[in-house]
Amino acid sequence: MSTSQDFAIETAADGSVVAVKVRGDLDMSTAPALAEALAGTDGNTVTLDLGGVTFLDSSALVVLISSGRDMVGRGGRLRIGPRSDVVAKVLAMTGLDQEAEAFDVLPDPPDGGPEQNRTTT
Repeated sequence: MSTSQDFAIETAADGSVVAVKVRGDLDMSTAPALAEALAGTDGNTVTLDLGGVTFLDSSALVVLISSGRDMVGRGGRLRIGPRSDVVAKVLAMTGLDQEAEAFDVLPDPPDGGPEQNRTTT
């Protein structure tokens, strides 16, 4: 799925876990595509890879919060895994890196190693 030249979303399912990887600017023109991708997941747990996101605006934050809360309401969980420095900064500035009600923000892997399979609260 792509709505701009540099924007892309990839999804992959492994049982009840779905991985969604986003690349490019996540803004008011592309956030609806992310909302659609997250709404279309059937997994109990969705891990969102934002490591390739180059820009993040408030419309994208709304999608993260609302999608996370929707998944919790369905008995699932949205986990934000790898994230770019841009995403990490916006989540920290807004306090959403501590938003355990809607989604989990996974810790950065130590020394750039593989992502650890644990959540923060």
